[in-house]
Parts: sequence; C-alpha cells; structure tokens
Amino acid sequence: MKEVKAIILTRKGDVVIAGSLSELEELLDKTGDVETLILIRGDVLSVFKAVKAAERVEASVGFEQARRPLPELIRTAGLEKAEAVEASRPGGVVALVLDQMFRGFAGILERELKHDVIEIHEIVGRGLQSTLKVSDKIYQEPANDDFDVLKLVENLASKARVVVFFTGDKKLARQASALGLNNVIVKYMPPNEYPGKESLAKAMIDTVREVLEGA
Repeated sequence: MKEVKAIILTRKGDVVIAGSLSELEELLDKTGDVETLILIRGDVLSVFKAVKAAERVEASVGFEQARRPLPELIRTAGLEKAEAVEASRPGGVVALVLDQMFRGFAGILERELKHDVIEIHEIVGRGLQSTLKVSDKIYQEPANDDFDVLKLVENLASKARVVVFFTGDKKLARQASALGLNNVIVKYMPPNEYPGKESLAKAMIDTVREVLEGA
C-alpha cells in the first residue's frame, strides 16, 4: 500500500495533519467532532465528510489492539466518502518519449501498457509542423534536431509526474541527462544491442512497468 497522509479538519476549526496510517488512527481516536478528512494516497486525493450522528459507528477498538484497515478506520470516525470531490493530483501522467530509432514501437507499448496514466510521444522528425494525436495515448512529435528533442523532454517534464526518454543515441542520452531534471529517466537502448524488435520492446515495457511501480 502506498504511503498515507491526511489532513483532519474538526468542527471547532482545528487542523491536524497525519503523516502515516498509524498516526491517522491515533489522531482519529483522539480528535473528536471530525468534520472533514482529506486523505492522500500516492497521487490520489480523497475527501470524507462527517455523516449524521445517528448513522455513526461508535469507536470500540483501543490503541493496544491491532491496527484497523483504512476503510474501517474511516467508518469508525463517522465519515463517508465525498465522491464528487475525489480527484487525481495534477502531474499524474507518465510520459514516454521515443526517439526516431524507435519508430513502430509506440503501438506495441500502447497495446501492452494498459494504464490510464501513460502518454507515448513518438518523435517523427521534420514531417510534422505540430504535435499530432493519433490515438488515445500516442502523440507524434516534430523535431528538426536534438535541440527540439531536448525541448520536448523539458516541456513534458514540467507537466508530467515522470518522463521516460528512450534513445539509441549516446550523445543525445548524455545531453538529456545533463538537463538535471529529477523526474526525467533517460534510457540509452541502442537497437543494435538487442537480438530483435521483440526483445527490445520487452525491455522497454519492463522498464516502464518498473517506473509505474515506483511512481
């Protein structure tokens, strides 16, 4: 389970912050008259509002007992989920950038990586004047030279949670790393070092799955 952080707002106007699930449990047991709970798990923010007093579940588990599951903990505190206000935090996208050596790989990645948070940006060179969206996840990007490629990586890094840049050009890989962007992962993967397209595609897919697990 991803790390849990929470902000508790009481009816008296007090604000209490919990940095972990165990701390949240302790604070909910101690803090009476909870009006709102803002729960942050990974990149998902959820809001819980107090239910009517008659519908509340009385707390019966003490500190000495085993930690309660999060849903039970929330019910015990007399809270219910406010569905309309749940939202992903901005910057949740994982952007994959494929240089021109990886033409034809975007479709494979889209087919194998069925995650809503993924965008695939395929650099196609001078044939385009502007970004072209070709499917739900695939964007074709124009680039006249390495400068345009680096500019694209930098621009995506300002919006995405993580950018994974696949390149077979050692010089370009060094330049992308030199950008010094904490959320950019540069993968130097020369196609001629792999037995075939399938093995290269698998290596790329495995890389992205590792990133998704850690993101």
